[in-house]
Amino acid sequence: MKKLVCMALSAALLAGSVPAYAADYITKVPHTFTARVGTTEFTKDGAAQPLDVAIYTKNGYTMLPLRTFMNAVLQIHPKNMIWDGKKQTATVLYGAYILIFDLKNNTILKNGEALPVWGKMEVKDGRVFVPLRNWSGILQSIGYLIEEGDITWDSTTRLATIRAVEQKLDTSNNLEKTTLSGKGAQASYTMALTTQYDEIEPLGDGYFLAQKYTGETNVGLGVSMGRRENVRYLLDSKGKVLQTYDTGTDNYMEDGGERTFLVGRNTENGFGNGAIDWEGNTVIPFVYLYVDFFSEGLAAVSDKNGTGFVNRNGEVVIPLQFEEAEPFSDGLAVVKKKDGTYAYIDKTGKVAIDASKYSSAFPFYEGLAMVRSRDTHKAGFIDKTGKEVIPCQYRWAGYFRNGATYASDAEGKNWLIDQTGKRLKRIADAEYLVYADDRMTKPNQQKNGMAMTEEIVNLPDGDHEHVRRYFDETDEISYETYLLKKGLSEGLAPYWDATAKKYGYVNESGTWVIAPAFDAAERFQDGYAVVANEITLADGTRDVEWGIIQNPNR
Repeated sequence: MKKLVCMALSAALLAGSVPAYAADYITKVPHTFTARVGTTEFTKDGAAQPLDVAIYTKNGYTMLPLRTFMNAVLQIHPKNMIWDGKKQTATVLYGAYILIFDLKNNTILKNGEALPVWGKMEVKDGRVFVPLRNWSGILQSIGYLIEEGDITWDSTTRLATIRAVEQKLDTSNNLEKTTLSGKGAQASYTMALTTQYDEIEPLGDGYFLAQKYTGETNVGLGVSMGRRENVRYLLDSKGKVLQTYDTGTDNYMEDGGERTFLVGRNTENGFGNGAIDWEGNTVIPFVYLYVDFFSEGLAAVSDKNGTGFVNRNGEVVIPLQFEEAEPFSDGLAVVKKKDGTYAYIDKTGKVAIDASKYSSAFPFYEGLAMVRSRDTHKAGFIDKTGKEVIPCQYRWAGYFRNGATYASDAEGKNWLIDQTGKRLKRIADAEYLVYADDRMTKPNQQKNGMAMTEEIVNLPDGDHEHVRRYFDETDEISYETYLLKKGLSEGLAPYWDATAKKYGYVNESGTWVIAPAFDAAERFQDGYAVVANEITLADGTRDVEWGIIQNPNR
């Protein structure tokens, strides 16, 4: 049951038939990279790449910073490169690939598969260095063509050269792309950029949770080294500190909804999960195995006996008698009983809808909830009386937004349907259909209502690639338009400017409203957005400065 909102492509994605694209869809783009030992000279196709530490050799291998190569080759944003100082691992997220560089064991994994390793990786000057020779296997594993002799070394010029052919799969279908225009104005800060914090997240209504890592060094967005001991702060939109929380070695502290924080804490009775309010008062005691966020005044909690609900006073108002429970939405909560059957309960714990005839059930959105038939496992929808208003005939369906949702029928045909079950529009057929929306955690969070289809195609070298197509409620859209629409909130979307190599904000028509000036930029929420920039300090170390900007449209 947990969670409809987290439906993802699983290992089953690799099963079944594999359609083949014609060779005309594949473009081969040659690239040449050079690295000169003893200097900061690193180039891609003759163009200098940012590098602030010297390239060196060790045991006959040219050593190059991981971040530099990933930025040059794959244009990966720093947020998708994560350093774990305790485990000594660097994780790189690139499309469908997860690359893990394990320095302690000197291994490189791609989606769990071990790649060949030459030389020894190490941390030097606050950077992860990887022998250049390893990029042959890495690039080949993600679809690049590299032949014998494409990596060379000139001992006279001390220049290492790697040649690789990028295979680009053209999936644009000649769709119209959103054209960017204008330059945008400078951002209006309500809290100026500062290195005082190492992370800031919005809480809504103009409030924010900031963190400071007291036991480690911040060396970039998503990258820090050392042991983490956090101090957290409640901020208003101007950066004024309203509360300070010395959480020490608490396991976590995160937004719990309705002006609360969920906290995992070590107590004299052992570790437990609970919640505090914004003033730091305990509202749920730290005695539970699991605590969910507050929704409609109640939060689901679990102990060894089961799952139930507590109020903001920490009082159990619905006994811990269920196997699982989802947060309340539309006045009802879906629960899974100890006997494995489902039901919808009201806030007194009374069963409002008996859903025992279904194999699974999901929360209500806009008055309808998805259920699956116990016999066929097909999906349909019930209303708040329990009436099945859309028969269980779909392999998959999503939540309703603005009166419509996407659904995939038994034949693999994908549709946009309304709340009566009427099929409004046919969209592309594909083996997999998911929502292309990442803001589905809480019932009332903004959702942009797009769908994504995905299929697997063969590449000429025998490898495969995932091909995705994107749709909004009107029709298929280009990837670039999808990126814009996916980020829209309050009329603006954070967008990457390839020329400036910075994020700014554009409106739905693609006009720059806030000029690109940030290394990271979040969506607007209640009139404010969090932005960040990586900087180099006077002593040569790296840090991140965070700020809060205001939506000029509000």
